[in-house]
Amino acid sequence: MRLMIGCEERPTLLVDVDTNYDPNDFDFYVINGNWDGHYHNGFISVFECPGGDFTSLEKYKILTDNQHRLRGDYETVFNNIHNEAYIAPSYAKYHQSIDDDIPF
Repeated sequence: MRLMIGCEERPTLLVDVDTNYDPNDFDFYVINGNWDGHYHNGFISVFECPGGDFTSLEKYKILTDNQHRLRGDYETVFNNIHNEAYIAPSYAKYHQSIDDDIPF
């Protein structure tokens, strides 16, 4: 499941989390940064970054957990995050034909 995390209504991180996450304390993977972090009561911690571990001084919050708005590629999600009416297109479903033209 995805979350948009930000500071003062400014979107900052598009992250993946487990579906059964605790909204005050969870680990996440940053889609737009390819790194892992931890959220605890509004503070972000980054582990194994160059120069040592880091914890934010600013307090962050979950801006939205609406999966219909967070689905899709990174740029599209960020460009539409303040558009409450935006609904991302559904993921295309993979369909495999039984008649695949492969000779046996």
